[in-house]
Amino acid sequence: MALAMIGDAGYKIFLFLHIMGVVLLGATFGYGILFSVLPKYPRSAPALIAGMRKVDRVLVNPAMILILVAGIVVLATSGSVWKGSQFFVVWGFLAIIALFGLQHGFFAPQMAKLQEIADRDAAAGDAVSPEFDAISQKIAQVGAATGLLVVVTIFIMAYKPFL
Repeated sequence: MALAMIGDAGYKIFLFLHIMGVVLLGATFGYGILFSVLPKYPRSAPALIAGMRKVDRVLVNPAMILILVAGIVVLATSGSVWKGSQFFVVWGFLAIIALFGLQHGFFAPQMAKLQEIADRDAAAGDAVSPEFDAISQKIAQVGAATGLLVVVTIFIMAYKPFL
């Protein structure tokens, strides 16, 4: 009977939405590449930062909400197949909570500060300031750790260790 639950259309649709949210979240993996071109094109920094902030607002934030809501529905509609106490489920909840915290507690404020500095630096000349570089470096370090969290979470959700 439980296997019939995960074969239902509702389960499959929300599983698709859950996975689609993760795919959309993947846009952030390109940010490091975008940052890597800034030294060559410092005047583009304000537009590049503004673009990344817009991707966060219209793609990443909704994707995280979709991941959370669809994940809850997948769990609820799985019948007795998946339990909220299973390692991969607990890990998934902790990971999405951490991502929300990082996005709103670290990345959004740091990117807003970086936007101001980029605007100021572009008005002053053809180079980014050491302050811009320092904040970019901090964002890159936290971004790399966050990317690792996402990759490990995808592995855990797909492999489901300890079952």
